[in-house]
Amino acid sequence: MKTKYFIIAIFLLIAGSVFTGCENNRENVEDAKDDVRDAKQDLQEAQAKYEMEWNEFKSDAELKINANEKRISDFRTDMKTAKGKFRAKYENDIVVLEQKNIALKNKLRDYRFDAKYSWEQFKSDFNREVDDVGNAINDIFTKKD
Repeated sequence: MKTKYFIIAIFLLIAGSVFTGCENNRENVEDAKDDVRDAKQDLQEAQAKYEMEWNEFKSDAELKINANEKRISDFRTDMKTAKGKFRAKYENDIVVLEQKNIALKNKLRDYRFDAKYSWEQFKSDFNREVDDVGNAINDIFTKKD
C-alpha cells in the first residue's frame, strides 16, 4: 500500500513539473514574440530615419556639386575671353576639378548603405572631398582676379 501511494505521489510530482514547465515555455514564447515585434518596429524606425537622413544628405551634396559645376562653367566662359597665357595656365586645373566633380557625382549615385559606421565614414569623406573641390575652384577664382 505504501508503494502504491509513493508511486502516485511521484507521478503527481512529475505531472506537476511537466505542466509548470509547459506554462513557462508558453510565457517564453510570448516574450520572444513581443521581442521580435519590438525589434521589427525598431528596424522600421531606424530605416525611416536613415532614409530621411540619406535624402537630406543627397540633396545637400547634389546642391554643392551643381554649384561646383556652375562655377566651373562660369570659369570656362571667362577663360574664352582671357589671354593665351592665362588660359593655358588654368585649363588643366579646371579639367582636373571637373573630373573630380564628376567622380563625386558618380560616387554619390553609386553609394549603397552597409552599416552605420561605413555610412558615417562615407559622409565625412564625401563632404571633405566636395569641400576640397569647392575650395580649389575658389582658389582658381582668387588667382584669376
